[in-house]
Amino acid sequence: MNDYMALCRYQLSAGVILLLVFAVSGKYLTGFSCLFGSVLMASGSWELARRLASSSVSVGADDLQGSLYRGAALRFVLILAGLAVAFLLGLDLPAVAGGMFAAQVLFYFASLKMYRDDAKH
Repeated sequence: MNDYMALCRYQLSAGVILLLVFAVSGKYLTGFSCLFGSVLMASGSWELARRLASSSVSVGADDLQGSLYRGAALRFVLILAGLAVAFLLGLDLPAVAGGMFAAQVLFYFASLKMYRDDAKH
């Protein structure tokens, strides 16, 4: 689970970096929207990590598959609810999507590096 928590921190750092970049240029709403998007992606990653950690106990393949499908559905609903909250808060939805994208790109490259380094050992 610690690997996933490190990856969640990378996702959150993407939002913080975007927030700082937009805050320097005076676009605070865009910065907070990007941060919100990265928090949304990090919460989905945290939920996946929690689900994988709880299912690491010896369970059958069917139980594990069902758990992962339920988790995917839960993360989908989480994203939809998060986008609805962002809309109700008046955040910039394209910027929220940009924060989500930046968080996922950073997640991809960080996990690629992390697991490549693990494969070398």
